[in-house]
Amino acid sequence: MHTNLLLETLIAGVLQEISKQGLCDELNCQYRRIYNRFKKFAKCRNQDSYTTNLADSFLEDINRRFEIGVIGRCRRNHLRRASLLLKEYVETGTIEWKVYSVGLQPMPSSPEFFLLYSQFIDNLKSLGRSDNTIQSARNLIRQFLLFLEDNGCRTLSMTPLNMIPSFFQHLLSTYKPTSIRTVASHIRTFLSFTEERERLMPLVPLNCVRNKPIIPVLSDKEHDLLKIALQSKKLLLRDKAIIKLALRTGLRAVDILGIKLEDIDWVNDSISIVQSKTKNPFTIPLTADVGNVLSAYILNERPQKDTSYVFLRSRAPFRPLSGHAACYAILRNVFHQAGIRLGDERKGLHILRHSAASRMLSKGIPVTTISSMLGHSSKESTDVYLATDEKHMRECSLSLTMIPMNCRGLK
Repeated sequence: MHTNLLLETLIAGVLQEISKQGLCDELNCQYRRIYNRFKKFAKCRNQDSYTTNLADSFLEDINRRFEIGVIGRCRRNHLRRASLLLKEYVETGTIEWKVYSVGLQPMPSSPEFFLLYSQFIDNLKSLGRSDNTIQSARNLIRQFLLFLEDNGCRTLSMTPLNMIPSFFQHLLSTYKPTSIRTVASHIRTFLSFTEERERLMPLVPLNCVRNKPIIPVLSDKEHDLLKIALQSKKLLLRDKAIIKLALRTGLRAVDILGIKLEDIDWVNDSISIVQSKTKNPFTIPLTADVGNVLSAYILNERPQKDTSYVFLRSRAPFRPLSGHAACYAILRNVFHQAGIRLGDERKGLHILRHSAASRMLSKGIPVTTISSMLGHSSKESTDVYLATDEKHMRECSLSLTMIPMNCRGLK
């Protein structure tokens, strides 16, 4: 057991133990980034030493982010493993690379609640909702029904009105205020599915705090350096094709990785897909630069496997790429080649999506067209990119010389 509980020392020891496991360099780097996140988590709580409470709080934060759909199952599992490996290293001085099972989540015991829960999830599946939406709904509706049971409610018809606002007040002890918006949306959808919709839905908060982050985009210099890096022969053709697709179209990672060979129309220079989030069919123009690198990858580099998915792993087993982690690793490597975003700046494929939207906007492309290309269900979702168009934002600003100044009292 370790007596020195400084996080820097412990994490360095765990990373050294991980490197002895014979894992690929990509996985080693991934856990190094996770532990950097753990250190930031501790720093926000003014801690630089390991404690059980700190580790438990980190695990709770992971589960909360998973439950509201901020992170996926694979990401959640890696974060959990990193935390549990650290705990094991503190207790034993070594680690064992193994599967840490999450365990079964408690379910509502009331027959009515359990039936409603099951029927609601089946309904979401029948409507074709995404896996992330369904997973988020599973966790939040389960929490909601368990809260009602803990407070003596066994049916919705016998649930007092004050239970609804009490549930949201209860969540504020662990959830950020900006996350309540997501919870409210799921609870509202669930209640609208029940016979108690008219009685209980008005109690669900409507005006929740909304997170409005500054949308990160590539600067002109970063964009130019990235284009230069994409000409390098050191990069895989697969990686070049993925990044060029993202830069040109702003497609989500899941839509790019979901492209199949039969989706590409080489005669008409287009790619036809069904967008994963909206389920809307969409046809993308296949520009010459993207088409050239895509065809070169398919003909010369892509493993000859019995799968129609275009983008495959470059090492055995040659399975289709999946998940944001694959695209993140690709883009991080290309950023490194370009010499940009080497610090803590965002490096996921979403920054290319943001940059594509911003550049389309600066070229005068209508917001409705951009919204359709990005797969937004409403134009309002695209309005956030207006703030990235500095040139036109400046044109809308007022000069301070037109505003009268009261200088009384100034010396």
